[in-house]
Amino acid sequence: MIRAAAFNQGKFPTISFVNLAKAPLEVDVKKLVAALEKQLERDFVPIWGYPAKLQVADKPKPDEWQIVFLDDSDAADALGYHDLTKDGQPVSKVFVKSTVAAGEKVSVTTSHELLEMLIDPGAQMWAQASNGLFYAYEMCDAVEDGEYEIDRIAVSNFVYPSFFESWHKPRSVRFDHLNKVSKPFQTLKNGYQIVSNGSAAREIFGSRRKERHFHEVEDRTMHRSEYRKRIANVRAATVNIPAALATETGLAADTRTPRAAVLHHAGRLLTELAAMVDPLPGGDPFELARRGPQSRVVDPLPGGDPFEL
Repeated sequence: MIRAAAFNQGKFPTISFVNLAKAPLEVDVKKLVAALEKQLERDFVPIWGYPAKLQVADKPKPDEWQIVFLDDSDAADALGYHDLTKDGQPVSKVFVKSTVAAGEKVSVTTSHELLEMLIDPGAQMWAQASNGLFYAYEMCDAVEDGEYEIDRIAVSNFVYPSFFESWHKPRSVRFDHLNKVSKPFQTLKNGYQIVSNGSAAREIFGSRRKERHFHEVEDRTMHRSEYRKRIANVRAATVNIPAALATETGLAADTRTPRAAVLHHAGRLLTELAAMVDPLPGGDPFELARRGPQSRVVDPLPGGDPFEL
């Protein structure tokens, strides 16, 4: 029986590469998949320990993960390709036209998506740095300016687990495959990362040039990064972080006094309660006590202070 979000249920995945793009990939799909198999076996799995079977397929089976080549995000939307298949398996999308237009290689983008998909298929894992911020557990974003060749096909650089371990001193261990990173959580010149203060999430960039290119040239619509930010920002609320970190990351610092913060969260609780199903419909949900017998008023959060969420 296939269940929703059924990945990581006791077996290593089979990943099908499905080419639905009309634009040329600039690389033979079978040769690309062969190079990616070699990258996994030789370079990635010895470090991360997570193998997968790769194959080219026209019609993947229900329990297979997918990497789908599409012309652009409009094509993905039209064909119904989002973040999970209808059977609950992860899908990564490579937009061929958008990739080429941004001056990037389809093979490198595909390698990037594959490696990140393997370690965090749900795009939901984060690592906390010593500064208190959470960094997206993505294998390639921070080192996007790095690539190397396997059988004359370019593939993506990737970070090592040590990259997400803040206790390592600079240059004390290896942090990425091409040895370009010198310390944990470093963003290379042409890389970027998604950071969160525990509530809101946004990107940080290795350079102004990368930031401009990211916003003006690259099409990130329907990519893992956008899905991750969407999850993180669903219930975005400002939390207290130091002003220095707010300046560094662009995440707003909380300047409220403790009393004001309590009132703010109390107001949020009342808003949430007001949005609940009214057991006595037809009026203001805050008038439940007045419209019912006093003995029937029920604490919505029994057993403690209702403001201790």
